[in-house]
This record gives sequence, structure tokens and C-alpha cells, in this order.
Amino acid sequence: MRQKDKVEKLLEDYPDIFADIINVLIYDGKQVISPKQLSETKVRSQYKAADSTLHEQERDILKVWKKGKDHKVIFGIENQTSTDKQMSFRIMGYDGASYRSQLNDDEDKKELCEVVTLILYFGNGHWDTSKELRDTFAKKGNVEKYANNYKLNVFEIAYLTEEQIKMFQSDFGIIADYFVKRRKGYKTIENHKPIKHVDEMLKFMRIFAEDERFLQLDVKKNEEGEVTMCTILDTAINKGIEQGISQGISQGISQGISQGITQGIAQGKIIGENATLQLVKILLANNKIQDID
Repeated sequence: MRQKDKVEKLLEDYPDIFADIINVLIYDGKQVISPKQLSETKVRSQYKAADSTLHEQERDILKVWKKGKDHKVIFGIENQTSTDKQMSFRIMGYDGASYRSQLNDDEDKKELCEVVTLILYFGNGHWDTSKELRDTFAKKGNVEKYANNYKLNVFEIAYLTEEQIKMFQSDFGIIADYFVKRRKGYKTIENHKPIKHVDEMLKFMRIFAEDERFLQLDVKKNEEGEVTMCTILDTAINKGIEQGISQGISQGISQGISQGITQGIAQGKIIGENATLQLVKILLANNKIQDID
């Protein structure tokens, strides 16, 4: 899981991809956030547990969006490849740390802003567990009216619509398209959109396609001098064919030698038996072999 998180973060940490994700999933494709308006902020925070022990927690990605003097939001992205019933506790802790950090860092408190966390779920099925704090409790205390609830913003990447896929302007659209088509069972996954972050895309495919060839590929550019998912998959397929042919030739030679030896022995036996029979006939003809009483 941590390895997958790192790969996802390599891609999503780029401002163009981060902004694109927010623009499509939050603002329905409108270009509200510009990559230049994003800035880094710390993803690690500390909290004290009930036993007074100090713990550290780390978010996947966290960026500050600031537009003008008065518009500011802290956006977080968390990646999941499996469902987590306790996810609302984690997100509540992450968001709480971001709010607490604002109180600690901003002396005049004029820059306090909202914190919004998106959960990108890369599973092949639906998120089938709780999406809010209230649903995590097996026993109810009849205090729903007073207990604060905390809802999750879960986005199932494999179930994004074609309209949403078309809204993406960054490499993330290629990723989303891949997950949707994989979930639908497409035999071929074609996408001719040029890839900007090629190395990170190959690392991503290596993890999620579970195919080591994606880190061994010498990807060729197309006639336009671009790398697309099609050129990547074509290279992977060709490499697979080359490896298959090489392996087939090797196995063929090995089997050929083995079969040759087997056939040679068999033919040798036949030749030997024929030669012996022929010799016996010659000796009999010359009376060299006499019957033994």
C-alpha cells in the first residue's frame, strides 16, 4: 500500500495534475484553480493520544490554494486502493491538524480558511463501506441530534463518467481512463493523448498493472514526437512478443536437442537391429553359424 501511495504521490504532487483533479472533481471541469496559485504546506502533524503519548501522522498530499487576498482553501488528497471503514476517523484527524496548524502559525488569525479532503479510490469495485462517521458505530447511543457527523468525499475513479474523463486536461485523465476501461473489461486500452510526466506514468503502470515490463521499457515516441498510452502499450506488447519469441526459440532448441537425442537413440536401435539381422543372414549363408544342440 505504501509503495502505491508513493507512486500516486509522484504524479499528483505536480501542480498541473493536482489542480486538474480539483477542477474536475470539485468544480465540474471549470478552470477555477490555476497550478500557479498552489503552494506547498506541511503534510506531517503531531497529536497527543489519550495516554499522553505523542504520535505523528502524515497525509498523502496537501496544498494551499490562494487566489487574490481573500480567497484561500487548503486541499488534501488521500489515495485508497481498498475500502476502509475507519477512514472518517483518519480524515477527521488530518483536517483537524490542518485547522490546528492555522491557529498555531497565524498570529493575527486573519488567514484562517476551510480544509477540504478528497479521497481517490482506485479499487475495481464500489466503495462498499461507511462514508461518514455516523455509520462506523455498531451501537447507537440515541444522540444523533447532538453528535457531530463527519462525511467523506470519496471519488471512485473506476466509475467516473465519460464526460468527467474528457474534462481532465492533465495526465490524470489518462489514468482515470485506464481504470474505467479496466473495470469495464476492455481488451485494449487506447489513448492517444500525449503524456507529460512519462517516467511517473510508467512507475504508476508498473504498480497498478502489476507488470514489471513498464519499468524496463525503452518507450519510443510517435511520429509527432510524443509518448502516449498507445505507444507505451505497443512497446510493452512488442517487448512481450520479443521475449516470447526468444523464450520460444530457447525452448524449441532445448526440446529439439532432447527430441533429437531420443529420435537418434530410437533410430540407432533400429539401425543396430537391422545390422545385426543382416550379419546373421550373411553368416548363415556362408555356413559360419552352426546350430547348437
